[in-house]
Amino acid sequence: MGTALKIEHINKSYGKKQILHDVCLETNTGEVFGFLGPNGAGKTTLIKLIVGLISLDEGTISVCGHDVEKEFEAAMANIGGIVENPELYKYMTGMQNLKQYANMRNGVTKERIDEVVELVGLTNRINDKVGKYSLGMRQRLGLAQALLHNPKVLILDEPTNGLDPAGIKQLRDILKTIAHKEDVCVFVSSHLMSEMELMCDRVGIIVRGTVKSVQTIEEMLKSIDTSTATYLYKVNDAEAAKIMIGEKYPAYEIACDGDSEFKLTVTAENANELIADVNALMISGGIRLYGVQRQESRSLEEAFIELTDEGGTQIA
Repeated sequence: MGTALKIEHINKSYGKKQILHDVCLETNTGEVFGFLGPNGAGKTTLIKLIVGLISLDEGTISVCGHDVEKEFEAAMANIGGIVENPELYKYMTGMQNLKQYANMRNGVTKERIDEVVELVGLTNRINDKVGKYSLGMRQRLGLAQALLHNPKVLILDEPTNGLDPAGIKQLRDILKTIAHKEDVCVFVSSHLMSEMELMCDRVGIIVRGTVKSVQTIEEMLKSIDTSTATYLYKVNDAEAAKIMIGEKYPAYEIACDGDSEFKLTVTAENANELIADVNALMISGGIRLYGVQRQESRSLEEAFIELTDEGGTQIA
């Protein structure tokens, strides 16, 4: 594992509007790195800077040790990517598309073409015309195209957009294989924390052009408060139940949700015993208990929304 991307003190403005503010990041080969943030946070702008589509205002970007501005060709030789949608000829077959692209790269052999076709799972359909491909198949063909020249960095901008759940899972599995078995840095931008949780080894979170955090998924999960557990109760009289529980267990948090439902929050440790005691109390006090269900703990996506300070914005 080595340094794949090194991004130092990047600033970028369009006119008077500054899009990126002192962005610093470092990624490694052999990992899936998620670049996460709300729509409009600056993700695509940074990707366009990395692949040389737009110029820097300040700072430096290096790819496998090559400065993007000073050693552009050497830097780009180490990058494969799809920014927005893969560029494909629909009237040609998948194989013809790959051969067309291979002609523009040095040293791409027939064996390498076959290898990437198998890697992305298109062996059975590679001789069909691209116009007959599903969106997921076109995305996988785009991946094959980006991998032909053995890049050490694969950059993908919102790659799961428009894919169905099966297509998303298939793409996710392919990207993890590319990173971990091919020793490639897969740099994936997205606004979907739930999807990145299943795909990425580390994540960098950007908000309004500023990188807020770079953490492993494990570190993010540890930041979620799991010290309490919440249960949803359905009873005949929620207010009476609240009073009864409050008198016996004043430390418990109770919130009524209508006449017949309330939520009870207790410490997660020994939660089963605590809930059993509450149930016995209500039944002995004449409360009819229709149902009790433990609620899911706070999700990683909720933690992401909190971290980005975008609670009023729909992230996913």
